[in-house]
Amino acid sequence: MKKLGLFIIVGLLSMTIPQMNANIFTVQAATIKKVTGIKKNRVKDGSYFYSKKKYYDGCYRKISWKKIKKVSGYQVYRYDYYLKKWNRVLTTKNNYFKITDMCEGEKVKLKVRAYKKKKGKTIYGRFSKALIYSENTLLYYTKNDKLVKKGCYVSGLNGYHKNCEQQAFTLQNEYRKKVGVKQLEWSEVLYEICKSRAKEIVNDFSHNKLDSTAQKVLKDKYNYDKWMLRGKVGTKEYGLTIVSGENIFGGSTSPKQAMTSWKNSPGHYHNMIHSDYRYGAMASYEGRWVAIFSMVDVDEIVLNNNMESLESALQILDR
Repeated sequence: MKKLGLFIIVGLLSMTIPQMNANIFTVQAATIKKVTGIKKNRVKDGSYFYSKKKYYDGCYRKISWKKIKKVSGYQVYRYDYYLKKWNRVLTTKNNYFKITDMCEGEKVKLKVRAYKKKKGKTIYGRFSKALIYSENTLLYYTKNDKLVKKGCYVSGLNGYHKNCEQQAFTLQNEYRKKVGVKQLEWSEVLYEICKSRAKEIVNDFSHNKLDSTAQKVLKDKYNYDKWMLRGKVGTKEYGLTIVSGENIFGGSTSPKQAMTSWKNSPGHYHNMIHSDYRYGAMASYEGRWVAIFSMVDVDEIVLNNNMESLESALQILDR
């Protein structure tokens, strides 16, 4: 009888423990409501002056949702279309935030959840329905000539907008796909060169400094000083530069407009769909766009001293 009693107790415990855990998580989830009513408000002109020492300029867009009682705050997530993942971009105590920096035509996908602190633990509610739209205005809101960031969402960094730039890069790959050409792989090293070039062509809209600027970035940022890569196919020797081509555009922050402009230009379009190019990147700065192309895996060569991709490039040159 004692053994039977022990088995009964163990059996009851085995049935009770999962139920206790289930109840704990159910109670926690039920304490915070799902965020609802998320919406984008109209773009607001924020240009006004308090005094010579305090003045605002530009415009912003407010994103808001229904307020939930007894929560500590909200977390805002944005979807990265290129990497196909959600990233937390802002935490706020308010049931709204301002977007103070975003490109015209930039695709936006946002979701929000509430949270509260309880006995040293953070409890989260369910995410809102995703808010999806394309920004139709260049948002840039400043205070005393400095971008307003506190409590706001700033999509760019130091004047560059990687989400927008990779959106353009994706459009370019769609052009390549339509003509049956292998899609380009994104290169972080080439992206750094693109950023320097995009800022440079604000004052010198030409290809004149492409090689010198690219070599400077490679040397200063990566301590890499090779520019011409050489190799043999049989008895023949070939050489190719790390950067194979460049497109530039000025006049709009819109990724679609920049890509459409290049598509309608025979020389630029030739670069966009060139089958010999296998790697690339894009950057924009103040409405100036730069795309750079390469036949070799620049990241592997520069960062890891891996020259394997040179072989395939040499085979292309030997055709």
